[in-house]
Amino acid sequence: MKLNFLGHACFELILEDGRKIIFDPYEAGSYDGALAYGPIKGNYDIAVISHSHADHRSEDLISGIKNVVESEGDFSFDGVEIKTFPTFHDESEGSERGNNLISIVKTERISVAHLGDLGHNISPEDIPELVNIDVMLIPVGGYFTIDAAAAHKIVEEFNPSIVVPMHFKTEKVAFPIESIEKFLALENKVERTGDSELNITEDILGGEQKTVALKPAL
Repeated sequence: MKLNFLGHACFELILEDGRKIIFDPYEAGSYDGALAYGPIKGNYDIAVISHSHADHRSEDLISGIKNVVESEGDFSFDGVEIKTFPTFHDESEGSERGNNLISIVKTERISVAHLGDLGHNISPEDIPELVNIDVMLIPVGGYFTIDAAAAHKIVEEFNPSIVVPMHFKTEKVAFPIESIEKFLALENKVERTGDSELNITEDILGGEQKTVALKPAL
């Protein structure tokens, strides 16, 4: 399968049979232009949404997608298994910014976790299904989510094979969040691909954990 980082917390997962899954598609230009990544175009078979904020949920886009996962539970779509877990967007049990869903997608013998806008620490006891996950997409920018230090702690405790940072400051994000660099400085093995895409195959999983810094496509 192929993982493509579109921007902010939005990724598309392209399966071997051509089906496409999209995580947290943003509304381009939302928050008075503070999120300036380009419009998301294309057709998707499944959308996985962590919460309803405009930088994670484009109503226009998901209205054309048959299968949309945005609630807690277990879901199955012809060989694609998705399980979601309730968490919070802040450290006050959602009283500041609401709820958040962590999702795990399992297909083609590979598991991919998207942590959404997680705003608090979690432990393996909270979500044991996340332990030793193949790929973890994790927010690192702080302020609205966990920061670099908290993300690093989660990575250490859950031990994913591949870590992909998201939700960080770029020239197209005017939110008061940090760049990717604070998080990368904490990680042991970092790969800067200079690309938005990552081919995920079983042979690159396992072994020494690595963090892959992808470049937003849009």
